[in-house]
Amino acid sequence: MKKELEAAKKKSSPRDLFRIPILRKRICVMSFRRHLLTVSYFGLSLHLQHLSTNIILLQFLINALAILISVSGHFVLNHMGRRITQLVLMSLRGIFMLTAAFVPQEMQILRIIMATLAGGISSLCMAVMRLHSNELIPTTLRATGMGVTAIFGNTGLFLAPLFMMLAIYSAYLPWIVYGGFSILNGFSVLLLPETKNQPLPDSIHDVGNDWKESRQAKKENSIIKVTRF
Repeated sequence: MKKELEAAKKKSSPRDLFRIPILRKRICVMSFRRHLLTVSYFGLSLHLQHLSTNIILLQFLINALAILISVSGHFVLNHMGRRITQLVLMSLRGIFMLTAAFVPQEMQILRIIMATLAGGISSLCMAVMRLHSNELIPTTLRATGMGVTAIFGNTGLFLAPLFMMLAIYSAYLPWIVYGGFSILNGFSVLLLPETKNQPLPDSIHDVGNDWKESRQAKKENSIIKVTRF
């Protein structure tokens, strides 16, 4: 309680995001993941015409599927947790994008199905990643931390269309980048801790000392278990 009172008296500064090693690692990983998802997200959204000849139908199917998936997202998060949910969804999204790109033009129905699944999952991937990021940053610096990650994420807005220029070398190369970024984004979540059923950090003290205090608590619990009274 004494440490918490002392920490509450200190005013938080944006420099604290990079001063504490644990928080600095989280910010760097979240910024990197936000950039990957933005490039992959807008790369798919801006170039749907390359995956189907009927853009209106594809847009309708993607939006309809996105509504259904978003409704079920709450139950998936509570059952699987933040990390596993992102790993599964983003990996599947990348696989769907790659499949849609490599399917021959004659198989339009399969291309539309794969593109619809990839686009429908995109909105849920973005929502889950933002939720997980909010739960990793302490309350006193949450808005600042999300702003920092958004800056790096917005760089993907102008880089996403530029990757389509790689089509002059191979028509599949841009989609390999978009799909590969999505799969890489899914596995990079393993660098962040799980926040399901965990208390949210209120101050920098909760983040900076979580590893040390959790280790000490685990040691004390083990002593209690082997001690007989």
